[in-house]
Amino acid sequence: MPRRMYGNPAIERWPGSADERAALAVRAERDRLARARRDAALECADFPAARAAGFEDAAARRLAALDAETSGDPADLADRLNEESVAPRAGAVWDAGEAMRCIGLLWPAEGRGQWPRRLGRYPGYLGPLRERPDFRSAFDVTGPGRHQYGCGRCGAQWPSGWPGTGSGLRDLRCPDCLCPGGADTAADTEHSVIDLHWLLFRYAPRPVGPCPVCGDERELAPRGWAPGTTRRVLHWTCARGDGYRRDDHFTAAIEPAQWESDGAHHAYWLAADSLRRAEIAGEVVELPVGATYLALDGSGERWVFEESGWRRSA
Repeated sequence: MPRRMYGNPAIERWPGSADERAALAVRAERDRLARARRDAALECADFPAARAAGFEDAAARRLAALDAETSGDPADLADRLNEESVAPRAGAVWDAGEAMRCIGLLWPAEGRGQWPRRLGRYPGYLGPLRERPDFRSAFDVTGPGRHQYGCGRCGAQWPSGWPGTGSGLRDLRCPDCLCPGGADTAADTEHSVIDLHWLLFRYAPRPVGPCPVCGDERELAPRGWAPGTTRRVLHWTCARGDGYRRDDHFTAAIEPAQWESDGAHHAYWLAADSLRRAEIAGEVVELPVGATYLALDGSGERWVFEESGWRRSA
């Protein structure tokens, strides 16, 4: 199950830390090398050879710029050029084969030996390392999967939908030390703490009115097992009543919970038991405001937890 665990509190926050300064220096050096690689690739590109083969000069130069910047899959480069309406020649469109042919003309294989190794892969490389990764889940699901994220800096763990951590892999950051990024491990359709709280909300017994004695909102309290069955008993009670002595206040307020269905009964207790076990294991089970639940039934419903409870979001 995707878990929420606090990170090491002794680790200083990322903003302004020595780790951040070191990461910025590494990023600046990486950007410098990327610019050097792009400039070198464009300088040595054989545009006359591409023109002689019938490619439009503007199209070949745009392909060269994209390839020098990304070294992407030829099919992706072709899609990008078609989206930009940059045709290889009049009346034609790009595909992976055309992109590979043009790249081979711009940077022929015999030029690989002159390419500086410090600038990374030769822009004319057309081997399997350029192919688009084919990610496939081990399971077919009807709705969005759940993910477990982890911070390699402070050790925190959190499920997808946790507030303050970015949207999926976009702008991902640790909720504890605020370090950007994090490892993403697919958890398919297993329930996170967020999902379990939503199940408690969705399958809770039908609400009843306030306490007939004092007018306070009544709360749910477990009352053991129904005799001779596997069903657990849940009652609405008033916190002001004395359940131990069963005083008049308590007996006037108590009312059996009414379930939507047998399935709702089991779903509710599955969520309650899972949360209890997670808390015993040391996980964070309190739900913060802003937690997001995405329905797993393929409906596309999105729910956000607020101070007043769950609210369906557009």
